[in-house]
Amino acid sequence: MANVINYLKWRGDLSFAESPFNEVDNLILSLVVYSDLKGIVPGTDSDRKITVREAAKKFFEDNDPKMMGKYEYDWVLYYMAKGKRFADVKLSDFLDLNDLTQNMLITAMTIHLPNGIKFVSYRGTGYDIDDWRMDFMISFEEIPAQKEAALYLQKVMQKYSGSFLVGGHSKGGNLALYASMNAPETLMLRIKQIYSNDGPGICSELLDEYKFEAVKGRLTHIVPTFCVVGMLFEPNVRHEIVDSEASGIAQHGGMTWRVEGNRFVRRKHLNENSVIYNSIIDDWIESNTMEQREIFTKDLFDSLKAGGAEKVQDIQDGGMHGFGTILLSAANSESKTKIVFGKFMSTAWHKFSKINFIDTIKSQQGLVSLSLILLGLVFFAIPDRAYAMLGGTVAFAGVIWSGSFLLKSGTRDENIAIKRGRMMFWMVIMCVMVFILANIEQIPKWTNILVSIVFVVLAGTTVKFIVKNRKTMNRIARFWMIVLAIITLNIGVVSFVTPAAVTMGKSITVGSYLVLTGIVRLIIQILEYKKLSIEKGFVYENAED
Repeated sequence: MANVINYLKWRGDLSFAESPFNEVDNLILSLVVYSDLKGIVPGTDSDRKITVREAAKKFFEDNDPKMMGKYEYDWVLYYMAKGKRFADVKLSDFLDLNDLTQNMLITAMTIHLPNGIKFVSYRGTGYDIDDWRMDFMISFEEIPAQKEAALYLQKVMQKYSGSFLVGGHSKGGNLALYASMNAPETLMLRIKQIYSNDGPGICSELLDEYKFEAVKGRLTHIVPTFCVVGMLFEPNVRHEIVDSEASGIAQHGGMTWRVEGNRFVRRKHLNENSVIYNSIIDDWIESNTMEQREIFTKDLFDSLKAGGAEKVQDIQDGGMHGFGTILLSAANSESKTKIVFGKFMSTAWHKFSKINFIDTIKSQQGLVSLSLILLGLVFFAIPDRAYAMLGGTVAFAGVIWSGSFLLKSGTRDENIAIKRGRMMFWMVIMCVMVFILANIEQIPKWTNILVSIVFVVLAGTTVKFIVKNRKTMNRIARFWMIVLAIITLNIGVVSFVTPAAVTMGKSITVGSYLVLTGIVRLIIQILEYKKLSIEKGFVYENAED
């Protein structure tokens, strides 16, 4: 499936006269501002302009495309310069302010389309920790970048005549919305469309409803199926949900959005996991005051910096040591931060506690998972006697069970031949169970064989569950269930071919595996149950499959 780069390759030879401006063009212009064009595109104090072709030539003199990753936004500039559609489009008024002492991080650029319309593009969040800090700040104040975005839009609209489009990706979408809302009324009328590509909305406590209503009808809010960023302070407009070739939070990257022709591939639903996360975050934000959010943001990002992190990637690269430093720093933070973090954990637990565990456990697979956990606890608790005790218990229960059916068979009012056959069957079963009890020293060996059979059967039921629910299970759940089935079958086969190898270590291994398998199965089943209940509420009208 194609993305914006394929669009630029395949449709880049079509001029805007042949194919009018569309939503994919919007994303392209919202992503090209990520390229570091400072010193290449003239600044706001200049009346000069530069074409995309000229800007790309200068940019790639110092940036080798061979060193770029698949999803780097610089590819947008690279392929814009190669096609007729964008090569001669002009760029101007490049703004790049980076002043951490003023909590100021903003990059913007004005793009002049051939039909005379100008597209004001705002850059989204980068990888710097301080950039993410400022994203968190929109939960409790109007950040300097928002005010500067509004000032920038006003200046360029006074500088150039005609109609304007305003857009951005991620934080850039938020800046585009804020700047448009706060434009003077005479200028606001010249804004034809606002594009927020997975950008957050405006904090409800700071939202001017009158100003929002003035631009609401011109706001296009595009989000991927796994959407978290774009649902923060969710703007009260229809969301255009688009498909992505990535999974999880990686869908936030606009380069992963699927394109067909001159539009994005639509989807009906938001991803079920992102819905859960959004609900948790929304409830948590609502449960904290503006002051608490401010203190928490300060302490959180001070803790990240204390761990030596300058970029988001540094947190992951730091491993457990980095996280340990962060946690220790956070533990010494203000008590209000601890209260806010406690509220977050409480909110998360409250959301997951709404899952109907009883319904899950009462299902056939739920009973199997619960039985595995209980059986595993037996092996783990008494590893030296588990096989003997389990086998003896099964044999004793078998005697009682077969004896009861033998008595019932003797009292049945049925054909004498059938009655004798039925009684003989249950008598044989009872004799086998008695024989097992009479040979106590052999019970662990026979129990080992029984356990191996149980494991093989369990592997079969797991495969059956996967096949039955293949249309509703997500790929991660299906993958882990397949892994469990393979491991379970392997343990069953090994136990069967080595019936005499009954050791304490083997008991602990089998017990631990049974407990972990049961827990993993329950978690997967609970999440699948939650998924089915959530999907019903997130369908948008006129959406495509």
